[in-house]
Amino acid sequence: MVSPDFHIHLQKIPPMAGFAVADMPPGSFGWILVRAFVCSDDPSFYLYCDQISKMFLNHYFIDAINHYLILIHSDLSADVYVNEFPIQFKALAKRDVDAGEPIRSSDIADIAEIRFPGIDIKENDSVIFCFKKGWKFGLFFDFSPADRRSVLDIKRLLHDLGGYYRYLAFQELYLILKNEPLFESMFADGWFPFIQLLGGDFEELATCYKHKSELPSNVDKFLDRFDKSRMKTFVNRWWKNPLLKGKQKILEAGIEAYLLGTEAGYINCVKTLYSEIDGIVRMRYVDEKKKKKPNFLELVEYVKQKAEGKFGPRESLGFSDVFYRYLNEVVFRNFDLTTGQIDLSRHSALHGVADQTKYTRTRAIQAILILDQMFFYLI
Repeated sequence: MVSPDFHIHLQKIPPMAGFAVADMPPGSFGWILVRAFVCSDDPSFYLYCDQISKMFLNHYFIDAINHYLILIHSDLSADVYVNEFPIQFKALAKRDVDAGEPIRSSDIADIAEIRFPGIDIKENDSVIFCFKKGWKFGLFFDFSPADRRSVLDIKRLLHDLGGYYRYLAFQELYLILKNEPLFESMFADGWFPFIQLLGGDFEELATCYKHKSELPSNVDKFLDRFDKSRMKTFVNRWWKNPLLKGKQKILEAGIEAYLLGTEAGYINCVKTLYSEIDGIVRMRYVDEKKKKKPNFLELVEYVKQKAEGKFGPRESLGFSDVFYRYLNEVVFRNFDLTTGQIDLSRHSALHGVADQTKYTRTRAIQAILILDQMFFYLI
């Protein structure tokens, strides 16, 4: 239930169609922003919130507000909810979670949508939602129903709000991907925002790449966190997938090789797991598509389709579009003996042409993280 102290009902508010994009002298045309999301990095956030506060939040001490939801109805009444109303988001969990158990950011693989239990949003309502995440705020508004010709798509609204919340919750991660020089440097070394690295690890890895002179030692320290205890926490869930369960002894052999912490162990880990990555995708494809001999292009397209089906085509924490590139340019990258272009990949490893110096600790843990990514995509 929503606390009455944090819910007020207003009557006969002024009609609101949106915010003017620029000055509009009388008699002139101008653009009106009807639907948008802005975060507190944008100066317009403060302009919009100031106007919203004057119209709807006079009953509250502004400094004490963390989030609010305003529903403007077709009869020009409004319901205003502040702070202590329930907000839930639908999340994809990395691990088994019991009811009532605390959830950390590092436990979340994706955020799909938001809902407000006990609050009824109608299709002819205009919506304003402001929320705080960390030290930043996000503001969403949609005044399109105000023209009486449009209606809200409630399902889309809740999905979009989940996306905006996800963006603010993982903003640093999204900014790394937009930082082309930084991300391309990481990508060239075989790194990707694997699900297992969400919740802080990938950001810390990016910090290592910002200090090039100390990169090798810092990355080595970063890899120290993937010890036997941590490996166990996410590898054990693989066996819930019948396909991975059927390969458990082989996969465990590769992981045990990694945990030896030796050059020979890393070589054996990569040699073992790269063939299994190929086999798992191939077997899943054949089982579903009933085609006996798919080529590598078909396998990569298949993984992309499965990822998009699970996480959505873009902007989700599955990053299916980026992983499609990762599969093509890293995992299944071709080699050319005549030109000497022989990066470590499934092809160069299984054909025995990759340089022995390429079988590093980094490449070994990446093979394990690729398998973990496949677990989420293919279940």
